[in-house]
Amino acid sequence: MPDKNGMRIGAIILAGGRSERMGRPKESLPLHGDTVFGRTVAGLGSCADPLLVIARDADQRLPPLPAGATRIHDERTGIGPLAALVTGLRWLAEHAGFAPTDAAFVTACDQPFLTADAVRWLADRIGGHDLVMPRAGARLQPLCAIYRLSVLPFAERLLATGTMTPRSLAAADGARVLEEDEVRAFDPSLRFLRNINTPEDYRRALDGT
Repeated sequence: MPDKNGMRIGAIILAGGRSERMGRPKESLPLHGDTVFGRTVAGLGSCADPLLVIARDADQRLPPLPAGATRIHDERTGIGPLAALVTGLRWLAEHAGFAPTDAAFVTACDQPFLTADAVRWLADRIGGHDLVMPRAGARLQPLCAIYRLSVLPFAERLLATGTMTPRSLAAADGARVLEEDEVRAFDPSLRFLRNINTPEDYRRALDGT
């Protein structure tokens, strides 16, 4: 759906990870009456269209998708999130008619504290840039970021050189990195950036801490 400046915003949810640190599929873990996956995507329908879920392969079991969501699979399985991100951006261009100036909010399936307000806040800060990516501490947050489709050629070149991490997209000429103090001005606890990777992360989420 278009933002106030006419930029279309879709959502790409990367769900193909192996949950190795959790020891079981984290997207299916129950959390406050839903699943981790369900809570991640719950608010995206009000701020992004289409919703695109990228699974590992046709055999991967996922919780039920929200109405209107589309599931596709990694073009090259098991080589990391940058490849899945590229798959999603290509799909938006080829199947949803997204132009280079349109954008996608990209996240993983394990960020249950996302809100539509956070997505809109990020989108409002892209301005004339190709992407906007938060940083918390010393860590970039490429799976809670907004990418215009104009970044796709750069991402494809990174893949061609063997780069597999989406953090490398912050090196694009048109990238804007939001430093932690700016992010905390929106969310003092940085809660919307939290994900669930380990059993301890999950226990904290269950406890509401």
